Amino acid sequence: MWRATVYAATARSLASRCLILRRLATNSKAAGRVLGCGSNVVDHIYSVKVVPRAGEKGFFVSPFKALEEKMIGGVTLNHLCWAALGGVPTSLLALQGEDALGIFIRRNLEKLNVSTEFIKVGSMYPTAQCHVFVQEDGERSIVMAPAATSLINSKAVMEHFDGPIQSCASMVTTEISQVPLSGVLELLRSARRAGVLSVLDVDVPPNVAVEEARLGSMEELIECVRMANVLKPSKMAAVGVVRAMNPSAVDEGEVSLQQVAVELARLCESKLVALTNGAEPTILVDSRYHVVQVDPPSIQKVVDTTGAGDAFLGGLLLGITRNGLPQSEGDMKDLATIANAFGATCVQSIGGVPNQHSKQVLERLLPTCMQEVTEEVVTGEDWWRRSAFAASVTVDQEAVGHIADDLLTPSRGRELQQFLKILEACEGHVLVSGVGKSGIVAQRMASSLTSVSIPATFIHATEWLHGDLGRALPGRDVVLFFSHSGNTEECVCAATHLVKKGVTTLSLTGNKDSKLSKLSVESLSYHSADVQELWGCVPTSSIVVQELLCNAVLRELIQRRGTRREAFKFNHPGGAIGAAPS
Repeated sequence: MWRATVYAATARSLASRCLILRRLATNSKAAGRVLGCGSNVVDHIYSVKVVPRAGEKGFFVSPFKALEEKMIGGVTLNHLCWAALGGVPTSLLALQGEDALGIFIRRNLEKLNVSTEFIKVGSMYPTAQCHVFVQEDGERSIVMAPAATSLINSKAVMEHFDGPIQSCASMVTTEISQVPLSGVLELLRSARRAGVLSVLDVDVPPNVAVEEARLGSMEELIECVRMANVLKPSKMAAVGVVRAMNPSAVDEGEVSLQQVAVELARLCESKLVALTNGAEPTILVDSRYHVVQVDPPSIQKVVDTTGAGDAFLGGLLLGITRNGLPQSEGDMKDLATIANAFGATCVQSIGGVPNQHSKQVLERLLPTCMQEVTEEVVTGEDWWRRSAFAASVTVDQEAVGHIADDLLTPSRGRELQQFLKILEACEGHVLVSGVGKSGIVAQRMASSLTSVSIPATFIHATEWLHGDLGRALPGRDVVLFFSHSGNTEECVCAATHLVKKGVTTLSLTGNKDSKLSKLSVESLSYHSADVQELWGCVPTSSIVVQELLCNAVLRELIQRRGTRREAFKFNHPGGAIGAAPS
């Protein structure tokens, strides 16, 4: 389990971290990009009660659903996405297919602001897949099919990726996981020729890389770790590398991870070693063998540990890209704190890449620092890819996609049918109500219904208790409430009185378990968790979702009632609509 620890920092440390990221904001245009070459897959996520051992059977958490989610992932892809979340210009170097899976990866990378410019696409390159089985405690097992990533040998690197590295790299990252070791070596050599920093994620132990994955020889692996400037190994990988390079350096029994990290830095002459071990403290060792240990932040619940180390590396890349390698133990602590926050953010959701809530979580873990990054003014030819404008469009697009995926299912269709039947059968007025921004959407809904000959009126939710309860006639009228939370006090109070009066009450909310939904005969609900509001509270994406549902209900009612265009034109003789030919 990811250990819940107290995330306390001294005033000096906090101020220092804020100063680091304040510098980020004033140096937004990096000299080149972080180019990463390594595993990039489509992750198929399955929620299981317990991952079965060999010869055993297991069960999915849901008896009705096996595949929980499909998303992009992979060691290198993940850390590039997390670095991009912090505003670092990143590009993936990869071989990918023209198939649906390859298209899925590239589209999602663009959404996450990772450039796909240097991905070599062809029908001869099958796209990699990965099947991830996540237990209820967040731990997981992974089965991989590297596909085209296994073709990135030294020749492929020189043919496809050396050019981009020489022309526009500020840093090169790669991995010991799925890329052949000859390809890893060539990438590191290319970075050295370009005079840029190289970072190696040692994701699997040497015996796994050499014997099971058959990525290359032990000699090649040792040459890789010696050539990289920065090493980010897991615990088992670090111990395995040190034992391979100097068998007498680490005892066979209990090992000191600090000793392992220092020995690894000494053997490889690394500029920086960052050793992670799940929920245990992160260990950083610099070229002078200075050591710091930093605890990860306290979190409420671990959902999925997939990609936590990759997210950590993304945070590490952010700090190094914008502030350089640490020059003191204080700098090392600051760097580890930022990287730990990224790792802790990752474990709070399914999958290894950032989602629509990740930046909000980071803003809570690094409040002042992330505010500086968030408020960064983005410039350059591709400013729009990393701008707040583009981020808003992407967030709204993702919210609509989630809502559509949820609503357009047979089970939700049955609920929707009942909701629409009540509106279709209304013999009186549809009285639409709400407060705040949801109230404005409700007002628009009433106006649109009226324009297509469905009698409708907007009533502000606060007015019901001041005489307007008399406007709702039981057996004839239908009241439709709009509320994102579903617990808006004015709406809940009004609905309570309307139900007592015997008036049919409907609601459109972001929470099917809310007070308003439970008071309603039928509720058209969406998942508020799929909607990312500005600062977590300003109505933005929820308005887009509510408007989408208004339009869908309106179109369906027009079709069911047989309303014709001529009737709408008759009701709307003014303006450009009235002047348009029938």
